[in-house]
Amino acid sequence: MALTTSIGSGGESSFESVPPGSYEAVCYRLVDAGTAEEDYKGEISKKHKLYIFWEIPELKLDDGRPYSIFNGYTNSLNERSNLRRDLQAWRNKPFSDEELEEFDLTKLLGVTCKINVVMNANGNPKISGVFSSDNGVKRVKTINESQIFDLEDYCKEFSGDACAESKVACDNFETLPRFIQWRIAGCDENGKDPVEPCFEVKAAYKKGLAALAPLPEKTGLGGIASSQAKKPNKTVAEPLIDDDDIPF
Repeated sequence: MALTTSIGSGGESSFESVPPGSYEAVCYRLVDAGTAEEDYKGEISKKHKLYIFWEIPELKLDDGRPYSIFNGYTNSLNERSNLRRDLQAWRNKPFSDEELEEFDLTKLLGVTCKINVVMNANGNPKISGVFSSDNGVKRVKTINESQIFDLEDYCKEFSGDACAESKVACDNFETLPRFIQWRIAGCDENGKDPVEPCFEVKAAYKKGLAALAPLPEKTGLGGIASSQAKKPNKTVAEPLIDDDDIPF
């Protein structure tokens, strides 16, 4: 399992109502939300999205858990990408050519940083910048459980390749914010605008359905179906779709 980004791969933010300000934060969750078509000013393009979640230890909810906030990014390290800008400011150093070819995002889990939070036009909290921690970039134990939502493992549950890892991914999926679930698996709820699953999930559904399809009829010599062969009764089941001290 790997969650990587690169210069060739292609924000939005929110969660509890974090007040505006600058905070020390720790990355505790990474989500691969897959590839989907997006409309930007009338131009349709495919975007591979990922989400980075942080906890803010100094802000506590009533139950003692830290406030959380996340930011959505196009999974790309090209020169103009928000992900590259924020990661380089977080590391306080630029990426090497080798890192730009493939950077392992799982290195971010448990790593400290500083985030700036502002309010957007709708009055919701939004991350305006991610920077190196005032206390130095360190890897620490998170208060929330560290978690990676691995889309590749999740897709195995529907492609006919279900395994222990795909079961874990399905459990993790249930804990994601609803709109991220829709981005990944689609939405056909009454009263909601329909949302198509991401391309990766659609491909997994297609592979899984193909595995359930009946085998082609055996043929005689020359590939012509034998008229003498006795054809058994068939019952076709309906398919179920249910380098230094810097840690990264």
